[in-house]
Amino acid sequence: MKYIEVFEKYVKALDEKGFKDAKSDVLLLIYEVFDFDFSKWTIFKYDEIKDIKKLDIIESYVAKRLENMPIQYILNKAYFCGLPFFVNENVLIPRFDTEILVEEVLKLADGDKSKKILDMCTGSGAIAIALKSLGGFEKVDALDISDDALEIAKKNAQSLGCDINFLKSDMFSGLTSENKYDIIVSNPPYIKSHVVDSLESEVKDFEPRLALDGDIDGMKFYKIIRDEFIKYLNPEGILALEIGYDEAADIKALFEGFDVSIKKDLANLDRVAVISKNKLT
Repeated sequence: MKYIEVFEKYVKALDEKGFKDAKSDVLLLIYEVFDFDFSKWTIFKYDEIKDIKKLDIIESYVAKRLENMPIQYILNKAYFCGLPFFVNENVLIPRFDTEILVEEVLKLADGDKSKKILDMCTGSGAIAIALKSLGGFEKVDALDISDDALEIAKKNAQSLGCDINFLKSDMFSGLTSENKYDIIVSNPPYIKSHVVDSLESEVKDFEPRLALDGDIDGMKFYKIIRDEFIKYLNPEGILALEIGYDEAADIKALFEGFDVSIKKDLANLDRVAVISKNKLT
C-alpha cells in the first residue's frame, strides 16, 4: 500500500462523516505516524509503505477522530506561540486566539524581565510557559485548582526548560499577602453554562468542562478576579484577561471605575481586556 492510498482512504472515511477538515486531519496523522514533514510527504507519498505495522497505528488514530476526538488529544500535542505542548483530556487545548493575550502581556512588560507574572487558571501551562520562554521573566508563578492539569503543566515546563513556580489554588485562595505581581494574566472559564452544552462534540465531549464553564452568565471567575486582584498587584500593576467575543460590555460594567482597554483578535473580535490597578479619577 502506498502513502497516498492511505491518505485517500482515510480522507474518504472522514469526508463521509462530514468532517470539514478531513484532508488536513489525515495529513497531520500521517506526518506524526510516519515521521513526515511537507518535504518528505511531497517526495515519498507515491512510495510503498515499508513499515506496515504503522498502518494499525494510523487506523486507530482515525477511529478516534471518527469519534470526534480532537487531533491534539489523539497525538497528545498542541502548538502555542510556536512551542509544542503535551495535552490530554485533563486540560483545555491552547487556542491561537489566546496568543493575543500573550502578545499583549509582552507589550505591557516592554522588555522588562524583572516583571513578576502570575498566570491564573494555567491549565496546560501554555500562557505561563510562553511568557517565560518569550519574555524571559525572572519570576513566573502559575496556579490551577486541578491536580491533573498541574501535573501536565509541570511536564510541559520541564520539557521546554522553563523554571516556573506552580501552585495548586482555587483562584486566589492559595496566595498570601506576600504574593505581589506586576502583571496578573488569566484565561479563565468564561463560556455560559447553557452554551457549553451546545458546543461541537469535540469540545463539549472531550475538553474539561471545568476549564470551559463560566456559570450562568459566564462571569463567575471574572467576578472573583474583580474582587481580589488588587490585593496581589504591585503599584502600577496590570490585569490582562482573555474574554469571550461578546463579553466586552459585561467586563467593562464589572470593572466599572477602572481603566479597561479591549483588544481584538485576528478575526477582529473582542478577545483581551487590559485593566489598570489604579481606578479612574
